[in-house]
Amino acid sequence: SEGLCRGRGDMVRVALAAAVVLSALGNAAAFAPSSGVLRQAVGVRQQRAAPALRMAEGEHPEKVIVCTGPTCSKSGGKKALAFFKEMADEAGTEVETMSCVSECAECALGPNVEVRKKGAEGPFYPIVNKVKTAAQVADILGLPAPSSS
Repeated sequence: SEGLCRGRGDMVRVALAAAVVLSALGNAAAFAPSSGVLRQAVGVRQQRAAPALRMAEGEHPEKVIVCTGPTCSKSGGKKALAFFKEMADEAGTEVETMSCVSECAECALGPNVEVRKKGAEGPFYPIVNKVKTAAQVADILGLPAPSSS
């Protein structure tokens, strides 16, 4: 008997159709996997280094959610979390953790941090990849880079 999904080609077509619909709604980047056919098909560029999301002068995110899943933790997520906790009060930003902020679509690009600007409505929020340094954390929080002493 023939199932609803006969193979990878069908899965790609279904995913592509979903991405097209989400793209029309402005959410393709949040949906598309971090690599492969779908990203190429919808023209979503893979983020290679943090931070791609900059706060405006004097603007700070309402909340950041740091991934503490196994891949992100091994690639520096615990250190990034410590930087966020150290700097969050100055920015007035709430810091939370989640075991996987990208539902495994961007694990290889970690450590990953979901950034929620004040007044932003979900369900899709920007995810910044490869957040490993205090300077990157400060940039995400809209703070001056820490002096290296």
